[in-house]
Amino acid sequence: MAGHPATISSGSVEANSSFINNYHFLFAMRRAGKMAATDIVHQPTGGSLVKALLLRAPNEFDVIERSTPRASKDTALLRIHRTGICATDIATIRGQSRMAVFPMTPGHEFVARIEEIGADADYKVGDWVTIYPTQGCGRCAACHRGVPNHCPEFRVWGVHRDGGAFAELMAVPIDHLLPIPERLRCDAGALIEPTAVAVHALRRARLQPGQRVAIIGAGAIGLLIAQAARAAGAAQVVAVDRLPARKAVADALMLDGFILAGDGNLAEELSDFADEPFDIVFDNVCAPSTLAAGAAALRIDGALVLLAFPHGDEEPPIPYAAAYRKELSLILSRNYAREDFIESTRLLEVGAIAPEVMITGHFALSDFANAYDELRDTPERHLKVLIDPQR
Repeated sequence: MAGHPATISSGSVEANSSFINNYHFLFAMRRAGKMAATDIVHQPTGGSLVKALLLRAPNEFDVIERSTPRASKDTALLRIHRTGICATDIATIRGQSRMAVFPMTPGHEFVARIEEIGADADYKVGDWVTIYPTQGCGRCAACHRGVPNHCPEFRVWGVHRDGGAFAELMAVPIDHLLPIPERLRCDAGALIEPTAVAVHALRRARLQPGQRVAIIGAGAIGLLIAQAARAAGAAQVVAVDRLPARKAVADALMLDGFILAGDGNLAEELSDFADEPFDIVFDNVCAPSTLAAGAAALRIDGALVLLAFPHGDEEPPIPYAAAYRKELSLILSRNYAREDFIESTRLLEVGAIAPEVMITGHFALSDFANAYDELRDTPERHLKVLIDPQR
């Protein structure tokens, strides 16, 4: 079943929006807004109920009405504009995530406006925001180093903890808020979080201008990596996928090539594609065949970057002999750091990421089941599907 069209498209404010390229200046502007705040917290929702997706157990979910969450001294109440469905959400719904909690409202990649907030905050009611959704324990060495994504006890809203963004309203700590520039106060703002995953992978790989890059798995994250790599100056960007429909997407993004992964020898196809071996291969699949193909396609001293989330108990075999012979760097990329959101926001704001290509469907929250069915049954049609929690 087709999704309902969104009332605000990914590019609807693009024509008359201004570019604010300095994130820290934008944050300073949010601080200036504090001067206009009153001592009264905006509370328009009273004791009413709000809609939210409730995941009761694996493969058991429905949209319910629940009590309205409220802001406090340290938390803000957000009205969610759009929330993206990602592979982690699908894995959680299917019961494939080892870290999911039940019952839970999932959802962690979104764009929102502040509905309620304390007067002493650096933000004000009406500000457009997203959040850094990872929360560490605050006590361990990783948290003290400012990398809560490496905290042994880290939790992500809507993944490891309840209170996600497939809901009309969501309460989050104020210190997790991130401001959104004018150009992204629309559907495109929901791509900030997945783009941060791509930015983190590039940062881990230490991509340099002029390098040749292959990306195995041309789903949403793979294609965001492709666009971010091109923006970082990669000389050649090639995508690999098992879905023929991804070639049209690669062409729309003006990538340098596309390889259809079929029953043939992917290692040979990758090696034969370019005159020289690749400098970096990003593997979003991490199956035995893709790991072997990635290692074979790399130059001596190249980098194989592994991103796939481990599901189940089976560990993918590392192509040790090839990696040893070539002295490859095996790099794992997991989650993201707060600074990755700064760069992902910048990439989207300057037009390095194409929301009009990435966003392929819109559904009302009340129609979440159909959105899930579309992603499950017709993956060739979709990259990023957005949910409108206000409908």
